Amino acid sequence: SVYIDMTSDSKLNAILSLVRTVFVCMVLTLAAIYFSKDANDLALQPIERMIQKVNQLAKNPLALKDQEIVIENQANRKNQSEQFETVMIENAIIKIGALLALGFGEAGSDIVAMNMAQSGDVNPMVSGVRKIAIFGFCDIRNFTDATEVLQSEVMVFVNSIAQIVHSQVDRYNGAANKNIGDAFLLVWRFPPEYLSGEGQNLQLRNCDYVQNIADLSLIAFLKIIVKVNRSTVLNEYRSNKELNKRLPNYRVKMGFGLHIGWAIEGAIGSEFKIDASYLSPNVNMASRLEAATKQYGVL
Repeated sequence: SVYIDMTSDSKLNAILSLVRTVFVCMVLTLAAIYFSKDANDLALQPIERMIQKVNQLAKNPLALKDQEIVIENQANRKNQSEQFETVMIENAIIKIGALLALGFGEAGSDIVAMNMAQSGDVNPMVSGVRKIAIFGFCDIRNFTDATEVLQSEVMVFVNSIAQIVHSQVDRYNGAANKNIGDAFLLVWRFPPEYLSGEGQNLQLRNCDYVQNIADLSLIAFLKIIVKVNRSTVLNEYRSNKELNKRLPNYRVKMGFGLHIGWAIEGAIGSEFKIDASYLSPNVNMASRLEAATKQYGVL
């Protein structure tokens, strides 16, 4: 009988099979790694960031105002129109949050937070909350004449003044609440830790922080006066022939009123349009003080 030794062939086939198996495993592993990386980079991570931003918007609507727009890696993207959909949605959430913060302001943050946190339909008509704050009211003098002369340019005129007013108030720990044509309502709220009592017995604590906020509100108004008089943009209106014809030696003038007290903070309006603002005799007092400066010729 004849015996054929195939041991070496069997070993070689076994080794080749083993190598083939290892190779296939490595290819599948690398493919899974690359696939999961793309899934994480293009879908999972952006979705997690979106959820985080929505939760942040629900907790503190004002936080998204200073969020930076997400910029994806543009190595394989030639223009913004080719952005990934997830990046576009994420940036849209940031922009919507920033617009909500600008539109509702500090007074409307609770309204936005409550509606974001709860399920069901949007309900902007929430109950008001009693607050203690310093209310500032400032008004642009001779605004009717300026509007008739400047016509469409009056928007640039008002916004140039608003930029100065809002920036200085924000710098000195306040917040702009309402823009009422030629007037601005400004608020310096006191945090709950500096208040004592509840409801109608709510009072301010006597501490350095409270005194500092009062000082900052006054400094903000003084800075506004300085900035308005030094602004190169506003100084150009001094040489406007039509304005000087209507108002000789024209320059931008403003009146100011400051008052401290309680107010009800909440939504004012209906389901068609609301404004987040303050209702109180103390708010009216700030307006009356500003109006009194006209009678006494202040500024």
